[in-house]
Amino acid sequence: MRVQLPYGHTRLSAIIPKSTPAKGVQSKQWHVSHPQKLVANALRKPLGSPKLSDIARHCSNAVIVTCDKTRGVPSNVTLPLILKELKASGMKNEVKVLIATGLHRGESIDDVRERFGKKLTDELQVIIHDSDDETESVYLGRLPSGTHLYLNRTVVESDLVIIEGTVEPHFFAGFTGGSKVILPGVAGTKTVLDNHSWQNIDSPKSRYGTLDNPIRADGNAALKFLKKTFALNLILNSQKRIVHATAGNVIESFNAAAKKATQHSRILVKKPLDIVITSNGGYPLDRNLYQCVKGIAVPEEITHDGSRIIMVAECADGISHGAFKELLLTGSPSEIYTKLKSGDTVRDQWEAQVLCRILLKNQVWFVTRKELRSEIEGMHMHYASTIEEALNSCNVVEGERVLVAPEGPSLILKAA
Repeated sequence: MRVQLPYGHTRLSAIIPKSTPAKGVQSKQWHVSHPQKLVANALRKPLGSPKLSDIARHCSNAVIVTCDKTRGVPSNVTLPLILKELKASGMKNEVKVLIATGLHRGESIDDVRERFGKKLTDELQVIIHDSDDETESVYLGRLPSGTHLYLNRTVVESDLVIIEGTVEPHFFAGFTGGSKVILPGVAGTKTVLDNHSWQNIDSPKSRYGTLDNPIRADGNAALKFLKKTFALNLILNSQKRIVHATAGNVIESFNAAAKKATQHSRILVKKPLDIVITSNGGYPLDRNLYQCVKGIAVPEEITHDGSRIIMVAECADGISHGAFKELLLTGSPSEIYTKLKSGDTVRDQWEAQVLCRILLKNQVWFVTRKELRSEIEGMHMHYASTIEEALNSCNVVEGERVLVAPEGPSLILKAA
């Protein structure tokens, strides 16, 4: 069986021998339409909200909050249509764009230019959120969960906050997009640490494709502290093309998009798998190893103790998150997991927590660039230069069940 998995901007091919019977799964195919038309239709028929131009007519300024480089939002398509709506309301130069980085690092104006295009980047006032900059955030009190809420000053002070983001399965927030663009997207570090606590991440509800979870609940509660809000939600296919869009009330339009994504992404597996070969969906989500925990977590609910996971990702930016790497060097997965449970929440611990939780149950083989071998092995995983090498190292036994899930985090794999 020949397989191809996304790997950076390309694909990595492999031949799985006949002695290792394998089954491939993929999401339901989308009907491909014109991206601009999909977005324009969503803006024209908002859910649970007046049209954006009607809301903006009563506002003196607005901020468009969009995702950072790890999400790949096609802002070069969406921003002109959003700005057109704002212009129709009479709003002219009172529009800012805020990049929702959360605790991610390394976002630059060049990264913004890659998504926006040079013309839009030069014309707009672009702010890159820095969660550590206390002068940039405002304390708004506690959320019902007890989370201390600090949000970027720009969203708090803006008459209108427009959220754009992609809606795809997420390993502990259920899905990306919606209120997640606000929290953790433009929240202060203290807020993110509270929200990403060991207990919240450990909740059985904090899994792929689950809307009712403590991570999302905090984000939804944070919306009440903003003056007026409007959302544009996008679903991208494996070619990173817009295939579905909803707009309007942040929660209602997001839920509609998440429901649609579930219909296309959810796959039921009758029996636990012995080996799962997957990816992080290629560029931009596989830019660094930190983000690749998402792909490693994809098969978590359809494996058994002793199953093996083969992860394929380019990791062009390396590990990227030093704190994540340092956590994984402090002991065995069991020791790290226990220590994180009993201590205060620290930066990047959620990624380490999920990875260690999986490593306690399954071994992971990581197929990537040879330059990362020592770091992969130092983080309690096996390195392999090819998928075939990983399979050989896995010691596949006759009769074992092998699943190939090329789309990685775009899939929701559940036990039947």
